[in-house]
Amino acid sequence: MLQKRVGLILVLFFLNGAALAQEAQHISSFVPQGTVKTIRQVRAVFSSAMVSFGDPGAGPNPFAISCQEPGRGRWVDPHNWVYDFEHDLPGGIRCSFKPISGLRTLDGQEIADEGKYSFSTGGPAVISSTPYDGDSRIAEDQVFILTLDAPATEASVLGSVGFAIAGIRQRVDVQIIKGEQREAILKANSWLLNTGTDPGRYLLLQCRQRFPEKAKVNLVWGRGVKSASGVATQKDQVLHFQVRNAFFAAFHCDRENPRSACIPVLPFSLEFNAPLDPDFSGDVVLKGPDGRIQKAPLSRSAGQVRFNGPFPENTEFQLEIPEGLKDDAGRRLSNAGSFPLKIRTGAYPSLAKFAARFGIIELNADPALPLTLRNIEPDIRARVVKIETADTGLTASVTGRRLNIPPERVEDVQSWLRKVAVASREKSLFREEDKAQGFTVPKAQGAGAFEVVGIPLKKPGLYVVEIESAILGKALLNPPKPMFVPAAALVTNLSVHFKQGRESSLVWVTTLDRAEPVKNASVAVMDCKGNVLWQGGTDDSGIARIDAALPDAANLPECRYETPEYDDSRMGALRSLGQGLFITARTGDDMSFVHSSWNEASRFGASICPSSAKWVPLPPIPFSIGPCCVPAKPFT
Repeated sequence: MLQKRVGLILVLFFLNGAALAQEAQHISSFVPQGTVKTIRQVRAVFSSAMVSFGDPGAGPNPFAISCQEPGRGRWVDPHNWVYDFEHDLPGGIRCSFKPISGLRTLDGQEIADEGKYSFSTGGPAVISSTPYDGDSRIAEDQVFILTLDAPATEASVLGSVGFAIAGIRQRVDVQIIKGEQREAILKANSWLLNTGTDPGRYLLLQCRQRFPEKAKVNLVWGRGVKSASGVATQKDQVLHFQVRNAFFAAFHCDRENPRSACIPVLPFSLEFNAPLDPDFSGDVVLKGPDGRIQKAPLSRSAGQVRFNGPFPENTEFQLEIPEGLKDDAGRRLSNAGSFPLKIRTGAYPSLAKFAARFGIIELNADPALPLTLRNIEPDIRARVVKIETADTGLTASVTGRRLNIPPERVEDVQSWLRKVAVASREKSLFREEDKAQGFTVPKAQGAGAFEVVGIPLKKPGLYVVEIESAILGKALLNPPKPMFVPAAALVTNLSVHFKQGRESSLVWVTTLDRAEPVKNASVAVMDCKGNVLWQGGTDDSGIARIDAALPDAANLPECRYETPEYDDSRMGALRSLGQGLFITARTGDDMSFVHSSWNEASRFGASICPSSAKWVPLPPIPFSIGPCCVPAKPFT
């Protein structure tokens, strides 16, 4: 009895399996379907083998195809059939694939009829636009060149496309640019015609009214735009723009702060925000005291006129523009009523400036650190100075402090140089424990004079100097507070030269005054942390030969500057001290050094006179450095 039941179950199992196998013969998947952009291939997957394995080229074409774009079908394996189009399908294409009647698998089983598979590439869509989507400088009467993925019917564009303009509730209709005007615009944008795009896919549109200035504008490529084949867009496509500002002219001059008048030693400029009418000619005129004038011719291409200084301080000027000035779109200057424009210069700006954050001064040449001063406190006084403020302005003195790092403290040099590199003008470089030495430098020609004075540095070593000025802080800091100006100077008669090789390196030490070799100089090579990688001495030729490989940059430590945010432009030779090799040389009481990143000399020099200035001798005073550069008579 049990055997009969088992036999019956097996029979039913095989019968059901056969029935299921017959029902399973179908198309497992077909892609694409629906609306899909950028179609290049159709793929159908069958549940059972349709052609022999290893002979994919054989077998029937399983579908009756209705599509206006040409293509070719093929079997890639017994289950997979693909139809390749000759190119990516453009917009507006509709295709259908219907299984052929009597379609059977390789073993003769019939494929269930799945009906018709169809897809379309959707209605015409905007691929790109000129001006580009997001442009914030479109014209009030802008013509938009749209590149479409398929030509669109004129009626559907006029019915479904429009502009949404900020401040206007209703959608504004478009007009299509055709004929000679279209050809002229496309010719002016000839690069479009060189892209290989069918010119019929370019559509030129313009709003039926002018856009307001500075208005936000959306071009709405709406639902319902149709291709020639009747395929329509199913959803809106929106491009975003903003109308340009009105045509205006902006005057610019440099100021110590927003509250100040123009700095008289720097240029004035007048800038236009749009190209000028190419047929317009004229001059912008700057009138100064006693009827003196300067003229600057207008140019369509320049977009800016410039008047170079220096100008008299505390003087009023008048800037005039020619009447009827227009831009290349014919717009008149919106702020023409602001001209003639009155301009006023202030006093020559306060200045306390070293030539660089770091430099080298020769020991045997009356070493002094040059400091350029103008409109500053009358004295740079010693150590502790009381800062006082009166109603008429700051009357306090500048506080100067100095720290000398002698040769025997060579291990401190790198850390101090990095401190100077990132020193803030709002905070002192020194701490109480640094025991910085105060000094006094008299300003012989008075607080307002423009002169170069020198801070004497008689002994060899690295000096870190800091000037403190309340007047500078009042002019340049907000809120006003004392401002600090730092510098480091190496006073030495030694010059250190370094050449690194792959297996050996060389250090050569010479004197600065005679360029003679220095023998028996103690030489050390360190990383940025001060770790000594090699040390030795120079021979009679002033050469220290390093017969061992020194680490390359990838194998050296990195030392971060104490301040994460700094102005790299002010750091000069100090910007690379966070890595690399630092080479020192010592002899007696003298010391010098070089960094592996330095490839040119770095020295403090005398101030450079501009062409509008002249050299005048200074009276013999302590710390003076020869002649001084002062402004010549300005605005001549």
